[in-house]
Amino acid sequence: MDKHQSEFINFLLKSGALRVGGDYSLKSKRISPWFINVGDFNDGESTAALGRFYADSIMSSGEQFDLLYGIPEKGNALAVATAIGLMQRGKNVPWFFTRKIAKEYGEATNLSPAERIKALVVGRAPKNGQTIAQLDDVFTAGDAKYQAREVLKSLGDFNLPLLAIAVDRQEVGIDGRSAIEEYEQKTGTRVVSIVNALDVYHFLRENAPVTTPTGEITKEDVERMRTYLRVYGTQIARTAVGSLEQRIIARDKSVIPACDVSPLEVFEELVRQTADVEGIGGYKVGFELGLGYGLGRVVEAARKHTTKPIIYDHQKAGTDIPDTGKNFAEVCKKAGVDAVIFFPQSGPETERAWIYHALDRGLKVIVGGRMTHPAYAVSEGGFITDEGALEMYRIAARAGIDNFVVPGNKPDVIRQIKEVVEAEGAHPVFYAPGFIAQGGSISDAAKVAGDRFHGIVGRGIYQAQDKKAAAIEHTSQL
Repeated sequence: MDKHQSEFINFLLKSGALRVGGDYSLKSKRISPWFINVGDFNDGESTAALGRFYADSIMSSGEQFDLLYGIPEKGNALAVATAIGLMQRGKNVPWFFTRKIAKEYGEATNLSPAERIKALVVGRAPKNGQTIAQLDDVFTAGDAKYQAREVLKSLGDFNLPLLAIAVDRQEVGIDGRSAIEEYEQKTGTRVVSIVNALDVYHFLRENAPVTTPTGEITKEDVERMRTYLRVYGTQIARTAVGSLEQRIIARDKSVIPACDVSPLEVFEELVRQTADVEGIGGYKVGFELGLGYGLGRVVEAARKHTTKPIIYDHQKAGTDIPDTGKNFAEVCKKAGVDAVIFFPQSGPETERAWIYHALDRGLKVIVGGRMTHPAYAVSEGGFITDEGALEMYRIAARAGIDNFVVPGNKPDVIRQIKEVVEAEGAHPVFYAPGFIAQGGSISDAAKVAGDRFHGIVGRGIYQAQDKKAAAIEHTSQL
């Protein structure tokens, strides 16, 4: 990290503009544990300092330019402040910005370039052939940046090699791609930032706890930032913050009873009879128990007899809007479950949000996309496209998830999912239902799945007269 970058982060901390800890709603509608408000720099001292940091960043880029252009509205003041910062470093550069009045440049297309400049430009008017460095505070989807390019094109023929921003959050968009990388590829304009999310993360990791005007940033706060970057970050950010530790079952192979039973006493007896069977890895409970008796009571009943993981399968969680993932995670954490299963059929933003909020609350996550019953995927006569289901697995793997639900009665599908998640860097652990009533073979599924496999068995255990004997029988097939 360059000196001006560490100084900028200190500047953000001392001013209270950098906030880490808590939940902040972004323009993208994501709920983030960290936030920077450049708009807090609104007096002479802070604006002058911001201009110096922008000047350092631009000069460090090595790009040459003739003018500074501030993208409305935040960029207007930045252009002036940065011009002053550059002057203090021996480089006197003119600045300008454009009036932001809806469709003005479009309605002015019949005017000459000189007339358009006169109508729209505040500051030094640009001339054809000049090189312009653009300035803005942040980069989200990039809409304002693309619009600014259209405005500049309406004014003349310019070179646009550089766009400078304060902070690169290093996040992917809904489509999983970096909006900045896409902008650079489409326009040929290089985007530089004073700092990026990794700079902030590494600085805080080395220095936390840190006292700021808005409160103390703790090591736990920094860890939440790491989790956020692991789910929403670009590939560079995800790689830099490292992998998740998400081992749920201590054994590499086990059988997990699917406890779709009632009343609560029947569940407790099932756990009591099978808890000491070595090959039983944990217990999966669904909404019949969770909604019927309260998830907390269900966990409490199991804990009388075992410390093995309790996995909550809401059949199927992750099919609502992104915001509800936070509420779901809080309920599950309060109840004391260890892991949750998601089938995120509501799209990529819901999937990322539910995964993030579960991890943020200390829950482990298992993600599924394909199911055991007929007519689920389009290729089987169902609604969910085969590629869409695979994308659920891909997104989860990119977010650091290694635990996946696969249909145990469809070995070819397991093989395909295995290839997909391994291509994304996952070391998969598979959880497979679909045996007994649905015709799957534990041994056949385990051979395809690989070294880490957990068979989910429902009726084959809970309907048995001797549940312990049934558990022993099924675990012997691993």
